[in-house]
Amino acid sequence: MSTSLLSQSARNYLYEDSQLGAGNFLFKTYELCKTRDVPFLFLEKPFRTPYGDEYDELSMRQLLQAVMDLAHWYRAHNIKRGAYVCTYTEEGCSPFLHFLALNSIGAIPVPINSQMPTSIAARYARANGFGYFVHDGNINFDESIAEELRDIQVLNSATTFSARPETMPTDWPLEKAEDDTVMICHSSGTTGIPKAVIFSHTQFFNGKRERLRNFIETDNERMLTAFPQSHSAGISYLMTATMLGLPTRILSTLTGSTVAAQIQAFQPTVLVAFPQTYLSLISQGLPSGAFGTVRRMINTGDSAHEAHISQLLALAPDARFFDGFGASELGMSCFWKVSAANAVTSRRCVGQPAPYASARVLDALGNELPAGETGYLAIKSPTVTPGYYNAPHLTEMCRLGQHWLTGDVGYFDPEGNFYHQDRAVDVIATAAGPAYSLPLEELIQQLPAVHDAHVIGVGRLPTREHSLIALVVPHAGANADPQAVLEILLQQPALAVLRGRGYAIGVCLAGAGFKAPTGATGKVLKRALRETFWDTYRAYCHGEREVFTSVLWNHAPTGAR
Repeated sequence: MSTSLLSQSARNYLYEDSQLGAGNFLFKTYELCKTRDVPFLFLEKPFRTPYGDEYDELSMRQLLQAVMDLAHWYRAHNIKRGAYVCTYTEEGCSPFLHFLALNSIGAIPVPINSQMPTSIAARYARANGFGYFVHDGNINFDESIAEELRDIQVLNSATTFSARPETMPTDWPLEKAEDDTVMICHSSGTTGIPKAVIFSHTQFFNGKRERLRNFIETDNERMLTAFPQSHSAGISYLMTATMLGLPTRILSTLTGSTVAAQIQAFQPTVLVAFPQTYLSLISQGLPSGAFGTVRRMINTGDSAHEAHISQLLALAPDARFFDGFGASELGMSCFWKVSAANAVTSRRCVGQPAPYASARVLDALGNELPAGETGYLAIKSPTVTPGYYNAPHLTEMCRLGQHWLTGDVGYFDPEGNFYHQDRAVDVIATAAGPAYSLPLEELIQQLPAVHDAHVIGVGRLPTREHSLIALVVPHAGANADPQAVLEILLQQPALAVLRGRGYAIGVCLAGAGFKAPTGATGKVLKRALRETFWDTYRAYCHGEREVFTSVLWNHAPTGAR
């Protein structure tokens, strides 16, 4: 018997419903569900409604009630159709429930990752002119935060009401049109203050409809989601879980030890997460086969590194690793590749475009480049965002004809496979020409003592060239060899000519004091690594060994460190 609460016929009916979209899927699913009292969402941390009810699991009926309670609460605070409401609440089920409640009354949810510093969250809200800022008691209102939010109505959703209204208006939930905005979701913020990405009722649902027919592979499917649920990817997979009535564990704590323990306790067949969460699982020192029930690992956002995929598949030897390459602006991963324990896909290959997408590689003038030449990745897909909120100039700069520029550089081969070389802002301008950090990181991570690596370019005055720096994180207790890393880099044809140039290539071994700076969604901020490198290196030269335990340059003047 299938673990899904919805029958195949009900799923087929939903699939054929042309009005189904990101703003109404709960209500359409509820009408078709015949097992409304069976729990299917299991929460790591309980959710408390404004009327004092606390849930650590949700059936379809309880999910609808929790959404209705939040909708009542929002209406009581005079939030109406068209209002933009920031929800800065604890990770877990909360962002999803606020998303559903606000859409049901015609307001637009603006989920903000709770790991984003409050000062940045407030600046993001103010810069975009959002009218409301809802939190759950997690804000320390110092003077600077109060100043940023001075023109925004701030509401604490942790306050409770004693009496629940008996009914909702007869027009609840409000109907959705195809182009209605259903969410503003922030980007990862790797290049500064996050951008506000628009998601609409139909656009955000494009690509998800197919999951009604193909996501469930066996009768005993169970999913564990370790996404930040405030991210569009988190909302997307909870949307899927709801439409399928799929037993799903929703995590609030995304550290490796917690995720590993939750996997072993819940025993999912499907695991969904971002690359940084998968990387944290590798660092737990778990034995091979530790995740024996997992049959699918689904990654989205940045493509995972080959070495990490191999190590993950050792933990779940019967699993396939679905590696999706996408971004908030793309609405959904637009490239997919699949690896198995005995067949890990080649380095930096992101696969071929999904059936709903097409891709091109363009030069700076918008001309298409042939196979093998590196340029800017451009995507055409019905999943692509309508644009950035309140920033038409930025939207137009990212559009080139009918294509969306992703901000990445790469190339494709004669077979139509695409390869991701770097973020455009992270390309390293060496004296020998551009160098791409991601393929170099792949090579370094093949060394057995290396846990992770971050390759960056740092300015080298007085010219505008970069020094290429490899920041190497060894496995716990392992002794990585900086000379071996340096030789790997110098063996690359594009870098070999730099062998004799002073301070052209450096290898830094990370110590206990090194912590890669990350944004709210967990992505490493290479921008921050670049900004702090020379100060950290100067401290190393004066004897500090907590952050860098060793630094080796390709060539340094006599007497220099």
